[in-house]
Amino acid sequence: MLKSVRNSAGNVLLQILAATAVMSTSFYFLTNYVIGQKEQVGTTVNLVNLRFALNSAMDYVIFGVRQKYCFTTDYALLNDSPEKCNLQHSGNIERLLMSVDQEKFIQSLLATNQSVGPVNANEIRLTEIHRLIDVSVATTEHPLFPVLSSLKTVKGADGKPVKVGWISVDIFRDNSAYLPKAGNEVYLKIKVALKEYKESEPLAFGRTKMELTSQVVIYPREVGSFALLVPGDLHLDLPWDASMTDGNVSLHKFASRNDVGTSPGLVFNSPVFVNKDIYLPVDNGSEKDVAGTTFYSAVTFADRVYLGNGWVKRNSDEKYAPRSLGGLADRYWADARTFGGFLKGIENDGGLDKGLEVFKKGPGSVNSGALASSMEMMKKCIDFALSRAKIDEIKKSELGARITSETNTEFDYRITLSKGNEFSRQWNSLRINKTAWADGKVEIDQGDIYVGGAVVQLRINVGGRYVEFQLPRNGYAKITAPVGSPTYENGLLAAKQSAETKYNAALTEQSSLNAQLTKARADLKTAEAKLAEEEAKPERKVASTSEPAPADSGTATPQSTPTEGATTPKTTTEKSTTTESGTTAQAPESTTQDPVEYQDPVVISNLEKQIASLNATIKDLNNNKIPAQDSVVNLASKEVDMKKADYNGFLTLKANPPVIEVDTSRVKNRYDYAYDKLDLDFEVANAKSFLDANGNLVAPVVKIQAYDATFYRSEPIYTNSNDKDGDNLLGYLNFGFNASKTYLDAPESAMNAPNSTSANPVDDSDYTVLAEQCEAARNASTSQSFGGAGWSTDFSASTRISWNFAGTGSTKAGQDPALNELIFSNINALRSNATFQVRSIVGKCTIKESAEFVTGFFGCDSLEIEARTKPLRIIGTFIVGKMRINSQAIKAGISWSSIYHPQSTVELRNAGILRSFSGRACDAKGADPIWHPIPSAIQVADRMGCNSISLRAKADPFQWTSVDPDCGLVSNGGNSSNTTCKRRMVRFFVVEQSREGGI
Repeated sequence: MLKSVRNSAGNVLLQILAATAVMSTSFYFLTNYVIGQKEQVGTTVNLVNLRFALNSAMDYVIFGVRQKYCFTTDYALLNDSPEKCNLQHSGNIERLLMSVDQEKFIQSLLATNQSVGPVNANEIRLTEIHRLIDVSVATTEHPLFPVLSSLKTVKGADGKPVKVGWISVDIFRDNSAYLPKAGNEVYLKIKVALKEYKESEPLAFGRTKMELTSQVVIYPREVGSFALLVPGDLHLDLPWDASMTDGNVSLHKFASRNDVGTSPGLVFNSPVFVNKDIYLPVDNGSEKDVAGTTFYSAVTFADRVYLGNGWVKRNSDEKYAPRSLGGLADRYWADARTFGGFLKGIENDGGLDKGLEVFKKGPGSVNSGALASSMEMMKKCIDFALSRAKIDEIKKSELGARITSETNTEFDYRITLSKGNEFSRQWNSLRINKTAWADGKVEIDQGDIYVGGAVVQLRINVGGRYVEFQLPRNGYAKITAPVGSPTYENGLLAAKQSAETKYNAALTEQSSLNAQLTKARADLKTAEAKLAEEEAKPERKVASTSEPAPADSGTATPQSTPTEGATTPKTTTEKSTTTESGTTAQAPESTTQDPVEYQDPVVISNLEKQIASLNATIKDLNNNKIPAQDSVVNLASKEVDMKKADYNGFLTLKANPPVIEVDTSRVKNRYDYAYDKLDLDFEVANAKSFLDANGNLVAPVVKIQAYDATFYRSEPIYTNSNDKDGDNLLGYLNFGFNASKTYLDAPESAMNAPNSTSANPVDDSDYTVLAEQCEAARNASTSQSFGGAGWSTDFSASTRISWNFAGTGSTKAGQDPALNELIFSNINALRSNATFQVRSIVGKCTIKESAEFVTGFFGCDSLEIEARTKPLRIIGTFIVGKMRINSQAIKAGISWSSIYHPQSTVELRNAGILRSFSGRACDAKGADPIWHPIPSAIQVADRMGCNSISLRAKADPFQWTSVDPDCGLVSNGGNSSNTTCKRRMVRFFVVEQSREGGI
């Protein structure tokens, strides 16, 4: 037994020793593993920091390229100040991107003494840029500071610190002949390397050099590349019909995703440009909500969204943040639950498009001074020439008026017809229409009407009443306006009588209250006399004993003996009474009448109450009722006076009605008479009597209808169903009153509508002089129609002039907007009948429910897509001042892309918009391969016509890289003006084709 135990103990000891050996060996190998893992983790951290630094530096450089930085030379690689960023700056990205043609263009500007800023004419373009970043001097404000600071803790493979002192940046223009080019593309090669010293080779981590190379292609970001351009903010957090300021757009926010059903909503398949901020709906749903109650805007941005200089926001001005930072459900824009997402991300230009800022302000947003003068001169010359040749151009003439002289009662105007149009006599008797003039009067000096004839028709409106009459070039009319109406007069009389009745009733009540006061005062006097009389009587006193009985004797207290001075009855008898204690006391019983009359307390008390009541009544009458009634009487008296004054005042005004005397006269020019002008003079008496049928003081409105050669016998002889004949020759003088309402306040010019503040343009030119000026201007202009503008010329102030290039055949030259309204319907917007339209600028673009297929380039001050039940397809570009898309249209589905989207080409071909010149099907296989070095002219034309590039040629401004114009009008001095261009690429796409190297 003992041996067995000993053997067992030895076995256990051996087992322990064996286990210890195994564990020691394991710890040995585990220690090496842990150390190795620690070293690997350290190496990984170092690699991550180095890789992160390289890639961040590359991203920053590409961003600077996109923003056209002038990289500084102070080892910080920041963007230099604007005053230093010129054509001599060695880090100017724009110089690196410049083509040979642009360089020659700038040299031509220099040759003609155009200003381009500091420049060396022989070294304008750059082929490479070299910059360095000093890691040690980067401050916390530096964009790369977080990654640069992490480089200070990096260790090499040997565990020793790696000194990363510098980051080198080299940007080369790649002019390799093997790179494909089709236009203005520019290829760049960018190298970023980590270095110990400025001039040293790139550092190596192991055997890998710490450098990175990126191949980048840059090409113009044309306006036509976008589906939509918004000048202000884009709201996805408001209803579609929310009130928005100009430039801001709201796309409908639904209560939840369920409200949209299976519809894709509004999908932008091409880039969208928003000049400022984008506001997204707040995610108000719970963590588990997929559709539920989460707000949802059914808008999907399938391509990139570009911001001019804005943020993505939510909840007013709060910058957007996902529900969770880094959560699996919130990693990508496509994960957003409140809208369709930014599926290709967002890019910020870092600066507003100044042209959009001007575009959104609407008509009239142009520069003044020399530019406006040049534009006006060019317009006048063109209009003057056309107005002599085409009746359609004559109809573009407009009536204007400006005041030339003014007193309290006399107002003289000069009436003009623009574009050299002339007043034309109408060979009919002067017409008068006073059916709506009540009892007003009209007196006209007919004169020798067959010599003169009407050249204008005037309509004077006073409230709802008016009179119409015609006048010749030298005419006179006296107009007496009706004052009020019988109904109004009877109302004033009834009001006066009612006021008198109320006043008489108030007087009656006042007399009644005064009578009550008089009686109360008399009653008070009587009561006070009675009280005095009663109080004058002696007061009855009760006698008492000198020694009262003990309190606990149980016997009744004997009555007091009369006090001194009290009268004692002469004879009394005693009468037994029983007290509460049961004893019997004797009370005196009068047996003889006392001759003295004492005070009666009851009488005194009643009189005092009566006196108090009377005093209260008198006080109430004096302080309340009578003053209140006096006030009623005063008010009633004033009301009577006022109503009498109203009635008598009306009778006075009626006896002195307003009288307007109107004179017309011809205007002299340097040779004879100017038939495009007319003097129209008014003299007004009794202006304060302009009362309408309801008695309201109403200032008159004078409507002026001019007659030109398109009228005969006062009727238009040229009819166009698309416009209202003669409307262009209408003007309104909207008079007002002075502060005292006694005289008229005359407008400075004629307006385009009653009560409008928008004035018709006044063309006061002497067209005999204009003909000479136009000839001189043509002689003074340069031979080229599009000259060169200074490289730094700013055309943004004249955006609406530069973009006002495509109207219709009836559009007035220089008219803003060029077209008032453009409607898309089943007449012009089906796949079977749609055409590619170019329209800018249109006052209002409306897409009706019946429209299905809208294509073109458009600049619209307002775009409205009405409610619909069928999907809508839009291919093209819209620049909008404001936009409203009905929520039902979004639910029906809208697919929107630019002409450059691949699917757009297919659809435009199917619609017959893109087609070959030879008539061959676009999908048909050509005789020669596309790579043929010498294709036939027909094949080139067919390829052009079958692709979207042919549409691009329809509108040069949509080829600019911003709404901020590349071309505009500048004055060359005198009366000459030219359209000039900068030929400057402002914005561009930067596409990184590859990134290689690094660690």
